[in-house]
Amino acid sequence: MAKEVLIQIASTQSYEEGSEERLEFSAAGTLHKREGSYYIVYRDSATAGTAEVTTSLKVEPAKVTLNRMGAIDQKQIFEQGVRHSSTYVTPQGSLFLQVLTEEMKIDLTEQGGNITLKYNLFFNEQWVSHNSLRINIKEDAPQ
Repeated sequence: MAKEVLIQIASTQSYEEGSEERLEFSAAGTLHKREGSYYIVYRDSATAGTAEVTTSLKVEPAKVTLNRMGAIDQKQIFEQGVRHSSTYVTPQGSLFLQVLTEEMKIDLTEQGGNITLKYNLFFNEQWVSHNSLRINIKEDAPQ
């Protein structure tokens, strides 16, 4: 059974010239465990501007699969030491991206926890940025 949770996301992109972009937001969502994997689902407008995107994360012991559906469509796999490709589809067009995950820390139970991903982002085989993504999941307090 899915549990209602609060999901807090902090993302940093660092570029070669030294600049950084940071994004932080929170969203209500659900967390459940099935067959040894955790599933986190939430609706997000922060990554798509005002349009809504449903984001799901499948969290396995050594792999995180991000799946976005809606104004943005993307399926991205994060696995330490492995370079994975994806297509990032927006109303303006598609981008072919790759991520190489350098570090992955998963501390998750049915009550919540943390996921930390550090990875390099590539576009057309060219390095774009070093990224850090921290996801905190905690039980949603009753209203």
